[in-house]
Amino acid sequence: MKDITIKIDLNISKNKILITGGSGFIGTNLCYDLIEKDIKFINLDINPPKDPNHLKYWEKQDIREKNSLIEIFKSFQPSHVINLAADLGMDHNSLENLQTNIIGVENIVNAINSVESVKKVVFTSSLLVCKNGYIPNNDVDYCAPNFYGESKVIGEKIVRKSKLNCEWTIIRPTSIWGPWFDYSYKTFFKMIDKNKYMHIGDKEFQKPACYVGNTVYMMMKILLDETKISDKGTYYLADYPWYSTKKWAMTIQKTLSSKRIRTAPMWLLRIIAFIGDIIKRVLKVDPPLTTFRLNNMLTGGEYRINNTKEICSDLPYNIEKAVFTTAKWMYEKKLIKHKPEVINSEQ
Repeated sequence: MKDITIKIDLNISKNKILITGGSGFIGTNLCYDLIEKDIKFINLDINPPKDPNHLKYWEKQDIREKNSLIEIFKSFQPSHVINLAADLGMDHNSLENLQTNIIGVENIVNAINSVESVKKVVFTSSLLVCKNGYIPNNDVDYCAPNFYGESKVIGEKIVRKSKLNCEWTIIRPTSIWGPWFDYSYKTFFKMIDKNKYMHIGDKEFQKPACYVGNTVYMMMKILLDETKISDKGTYYLADYPWYSTKKWAMTIQKTLSSKRIRTAPMWLLRIIAFIGDIIKRVLKVDPPLTTFRLNNMLTGGEYRINNTKEICSDLPYNIEKAVFTTAKWMYEKKLIKHKPEVINSEQ
């Protein structure tokens, strides 16, 4: 890694941050961080915050509505912007219901250009601008696997072609997990808690993922970087060093002092996943394991994170601390039955 000095805006109390989509999973954790740092901010979201204590920072706003969005920008005069707002889902059969990722991005660009206060904006994209296993040659080498990924590709292209009057950076979070997370990884913890999770043989599958506390840390480092190194750059957000799914599962098991994790042959998991596909298609419910999820577990990826390391350096959470913090939140929310215990990396 080349020797480089990153200058971060330490006078953060003077910053005013406008967040779109701050009521979601990542946004909720970001709001906690901003409140702790006493940074003035506003959260624009069509949904109210998950934590009622965040209501005073929230203003109901659909970023697809251009004129009202511009009025908020002119009134609040933000110094920094983080765009988290997005339409999610892997099962869309067109771009019609994914317009937050397209028109919403266009409107944010126009809103930023309507004021002179914004120093920098971070746009949240997705690693699914490329399918699992595809290694892009550069930041604009796309290979989206579905309409959701395609909507994110279009959003990135809008940003890259725009004539923004401030610095901009695109981030591509990997699989994010932690307090306030949604179905998939929450289920992962719950299955280990109930001794229902089975690992695939003795294989070690490396899967890029990122604890949400580290995600927020990296976002803020990139947002407040004053060196212009990150200007017009693309950054993957992933924990480093990477950890295998097996190590992750075993760390959860040890933290919860639950029963030892069993292993299962691939053929059995393929059958269970196939049954999950049928249940999802016929009953319209989301089972713990489907063919898509199994393939996602088995397929790794290579993502360039050296530029992320240059700005962010050491991350605040290792896997043991991240698992404990997540399990503690789940235990307090009565989502798991085993009380978590702190473990160290040598255990």
